[in-house]
Order: sequence, then structure tokens, then C-alpha cells
Amino acid sequence: MSGISRLFADTRTVQEHNGSVTVTIPSKIVDELGIEDGDELPWVCEEGSNTAEVRTPGDP
Repeated sequence: MSGISRLFADTRTVQEHNGSVTVTIPSKIVDELGIEDGDELPWVCEEGSNTAEVRTPGDP
């Protein structure tokens, strides 16, 4: 695993297809968090906030 040694920042383009929206996750983050094909990722966002948090698989 290469890992992330410091703060990692990147941008992604939102893509719409057949009524769904997709945002890809950079491979460095996938590797760092141990995300695998088929994992369900919890998303957390609070009303009025301009940020969302993605948690690791199995993290409530």
C-alpha cells in the first residue's frame, strides 16, 4: 500500500448517467482506506453544511 503521507487534495468531475450521479474516488484514497469493489460507503452531511464526509467500509 502506497498510503497518503500528508494531506491529500484532489478534484473530481460529477457525471450523470441514466438518472444517477457518479463521483469517482482517487486510487490513493481507495488504497489508504482499504476500499474494495462492492463495499458500501457511508456518507455523512449535515443540513446547511457545504461539506460531506465519506467513512470507511463498516464505519457507522
